Amino acid sequence: MKIANVILFEIGLCALEETNLIYRKRFDNPEIEYSSIIDGKKNYIDDLFDKLRNYDQVRVNNKNLIEIFQREKIDVKLMSDSRQNDINQNKLDLIIKFGLFEDRDELTGILQRFAINLSSMKVKESSEKLDLHLVQAVNTLDELDEIINTISTRIREWYGLHFPELDYLLQNIITYANIVRDAGSRENITRELLVQLDVPEKKIELIQQAISKSQGGDLIGESSESLKILASEVIKLSELRTNLSNTIENLMEILAPNLKNMLTAIIGARLIAKAGSLLKLAQLPSSTIQIIGAEKALFRALKTGTRPPKHGLLFQHPSINSAPKWQRGKIARALASKIAIAVRIDVYRKGALDKSLLENLNRRIETIQKIYHDPPKGKEYFDDKSRSMNKRSKKFTKFKKRKARHEKRRRY
Repeated sequence: MKIANVILFEIGLCALEETNLIYRKRFDNPEIEYSSIIDGKKNYIDDLFDKLRNYDQVRVNNKNLIEIFQREKIDVKLMSDSRQNDINQNKLDLIIKFGLFEDRDELTGILQRFAINLSSMKVKESSEKLDLHLVQAVNTLDELDEIINTISTRIREWYGLHFPELDYLLQNIITYANIVRDAGSRENITRELLVQLDVPEKKIELIQQAISKSQGGDLIGESSESLKILASEVIKLSELRTNLSNTIENLMEILAPNLKNMLTAIIGARLIAKAGSLLKLAQLPSSTIQIIGAEKALFRALKTGTRPPKHGLLFQHPSINSAPKWQRGKIARALASKIAIAVRIDVYRKGALDKSLLENLNRRIETIQKIYHDPPKGKEYFDDKSRSMNKRSKKFTKFKKRKARHEKRRRY
């Protein structure tokens, strides 16, 4: 039985029949060529296969070579652990012995540079991954929302000292900020400005009436200019948020079209950000995907023995947050199972959009809504207000009973 041994080094590759050297190749660019072979590419060793076809079996010292040789229909086997350890311990001597290099000191320096360059190349490759850029984009989007909300609240409170009625008449903060920036004082809010900002006709009339009857005070000192600057910042941040949303849409279309189709781009991007990367999300079971974003509630449930959460970030999906409470857990479970499939398709079948996933999910949600149309018997579902009122009434009843018992004791 003819056996050939193939040994992969950082700077080259050798093939031996027993102790006879039958092939030798020194890499011109060690980092790129070595990485290419480790990734399962055969570009740099095409000429080796013809020499190995005459052998019954090939033994290799690196498991990444097995897949390459198997694709070429060559019988291949991994060397024993002891043999691999011998090669690693005597690496410098073997490289010199097989003629890949001559000077030992120079070889040591080359291997050190190889290690540094390879690490730098891997760091660069990981930094260029689209899902990492997606994570940063969606985290920035969420932080922008917090900043816009904080500054918007401050503008409404500050400008409300001058024109408090406008706060109730305009809910859209961008329209509100444009009025503050362009008009300043309430007397400068003209009909033309409101029409230009697409304010409905009925609200224009109400705003004009409020201007004449406003009970707000005058803007003092440099307040007007400060408010205009704040309003300008809110408008700029809002434009930046729109651009970021478009960026996330485009990245999700390239990176995870099936996940985007199931969840929308923003929710899908938040799931990827919570998991760490698209690959990590694909490795999670559907039961974990279902409660991503509800970790605190889960650990609290494990600690106290209360009911665990039924959904985390998935609650943002319209099919869950618009459903009755007794249906949400079932819909979240169905959605999570389809997400797990969609993410794996995006990772392992890159770019292939499977529309049947969303169709199957919609059918399943319709079935849940039909079967569980009414709340289960023996359980009462309250909204937050009725629940709090119910708690108060129970506490009041207990208080009355205690008071009655206390009065009874006093009589005797």
